[in-house]
Amino acid sequence: MSVTSTRTAFGIAALTMGLWSILASDNSLESSSAEGVAYQPVSSTATNDLHKVLGISRAGCDGCHYEETETWMKTAHYSSADTLLRFTGNTRKYANALGIRADELMTTSMCADCHGTKAVVNNRIEVISGVSCESCHGPSGGEPGWANRHQSYDPVGAATRQEESIAHRAERQADCDAAGMIRPENIAGLVRKCLACHIISDEKLVAAGHKAFSNFDFNSWTSGDIRHNFLLDDETNREAPSLWLERTGSTVVQRRRLKFVAGTLVSLEVALRKRAEVSDPTVIPSLGGFAAAMNGKLAQINAAGGTPETRAATELFAPMRDSIFVVQATDNQVYSAAADKIAALTKLFLEHNDGAKLKSLDAIISVTPPHYSQHFKDRSYP
Repeated sequence: MSVTSTRTAFGIAALTMGLWSILASDNSLESSSAEGVAYQPVSSTATNDLHKVLGISRAGCDGCHYEETETWMKTAHYSSADTLLRFTGNTRKYANALGIRADELMTTSMCADCHGTKAVVNNRIEVISGVSCESCHGPSGGEPGWANRHQSYDPVGAATRQEESIAHRAERQADCDAAGMIRPENIAGLVRKCLACHIISDEKLVAAGHKAFSNFDFNSWTSGDIRHNFLLDDETNREAPSLWLERTGSTVVQRRRLKFVAGTLVSLEVALRKRAEVSDPTVIPSLGGFAAAMNGKLAQINAAGGTPETRAATELFAPMRDSIFVVQATDNQVYSAAADKIAALTKLFLEHNDGAKLKSLDAIISVTPPHYSQHFKDRSYP
């Protein structure tokens, strides 16, 4: 047997053992055989992390990422605090239902967790902008923060990116991950961060009329409004992170396939995790319906060939297809455990795939074009 064949055989064996372990285990993700899963709790920025939020001005993001900042300023994310954290219309209705005062909307309110960027300014929590860089990539400041680390290409910061050693890059990226940075390579982490706000499990908020979820598709949205890939070319907004393309030798099409499959898997994971949190029979159908829709997308992926992980995910979901719409005493335990297993499957998928062999998915992916909001179009096209 050739070296290549041997490596492939070992890879298939490891994948098979990983899948069997995930499906057979009744334990949580941390105790499964799929060690080191980059699962982050699906929540907004924790209060104790707000001290590390700098904001674009203090962090100086626009110094190196001017084009990205300009693109962000065209999005609904940029203006979200100004438009949605005013004590009028639906915002007033939701705030009243949750007991939130007008003066809290732009400070400590849960509304600002998703519609703004909170930070500690002069020992006081304030909304410093709309949804911004750190809302998606994690709080960046403080001594252990990633703001400086992610651009320091040698121990004394004198080397350029092109001069950085492979060993230092690996160490720097590991440091940034440990500091809470959600880098473009971490597709699953980015999807979870998006869905922390795009799926709502607060029962009082949904009961007050707030929608339980957005019509969110990670692949579509990050190919449209949220696309901001200028790092290696400040005039061209690439369809995939330009530095990722350079380092991996991969292609835009491969990235799109990875985002589509991982985005669907993580969407199912988060829907199950949110479903585990609720018991209100008026809220459950929305979250159950979203989970069922993601399972339907996985079924489409499987019909086009799929992967061992997507097939395992639909097998895992099958017993829940009907019960997910009904309140049961074991809901929290059942759906939390299932979400952990889906997270482990996502990790396996991203470890064993670079997108090159998923060409059969292109027809499905093309059905959903890049998402551009009217807000973005109005600011992008005369």
